[in-house]
Amino acid sequence: MNNIKRIFLWLIGIIAFSNLYSQQPEWEKYWNQGTAYTQPKNRCELSLFNFSSYGLSDNLEISAHPLMFFLMPQVQVKAGWGEKSGVLLATEHGILYPTFFMRTVATKGIGGLISSEFSIPQMVGIYNRIIVSHSPFNNAIISAHGGITFSVNSETMDPGSSIDLPIIYPRLAVFYNQPAFDAGVDFRGKFTPVFGWLLSVENFILSGTAYNWFLQNKGVLAYTSRKEKLRIEAGYKLFYGRYPSGPQWHLLPDINLTFGIGK
Repeated sequence: MNNIKRIFLWLIGIIAFSNLYSQQPEWEKYWNQGTAYTQPKNRCELSLFNFSSYGLSDNLEISAHPLMFFLMPQVQVKAGWGEKSGVLLATEHGILYPTFFMRTVATKGIGGLISSEFSIPQMVGIYNRIIVSHSPFNNAIISAHGGITFSVNSETMDPGSSIDLPIIYPRLAVFYNQPAFDAGVDFRGKFTPVFGWLLSVENFILSGTAYNWFLQNKGVLAYTSRKEKLRIEAGYKLFYGRYPSGPQWHLLPDINLTFGIGK
């Protein structure tokens, strides 16, 4: 209970300190993954360990993961639908092709995450998500999202071929049991014009299995250059999941470097 009180007071302190910086920020336009904001037209953000995005127009952006694209292609589009009563609405729509990645790691020895005895069929995942964002304070944004994912498989997947690892299992479990649902909250703000913070919680809920709930918590501190050309994030990711091998917790470092190109 004392730990919960400390966390609560810490969050209140962050909000109060952030609210002292009263200038209306330009940063709402940038570094907006996880919010209902979209990239400005022709703005590109190239990320090393996260999705990179490009503004096709002022209310439409496209994004993909640069490192994983050639192993597990995934492309998503975010569309902004405007603002009403201070609440911004957007939707995300994406497609994922995991077959090549899973066949690559279905091998013996180093790099083998799946036994080579399993056959990996052709598969495509399709997801749709709603995101709403609101700025309750001058330099803080809170966002909430909810989504659903379906898959189309050429064959039924063998449950023994699952990869019971954080990040991977909750996102690929839809190919074994569908549909899958996700819901989460993203809370971010700034201490100063160049230093900020981000806290998020995301839940994954699977259908048709007892291993049906996964939690991901992320917390980072961030530095953003004054000209919005560079963003550095460092923090943690905490995972909990009901895996086929049993409940597990994982704590991993989270580091990311993103370059901004364009207005």
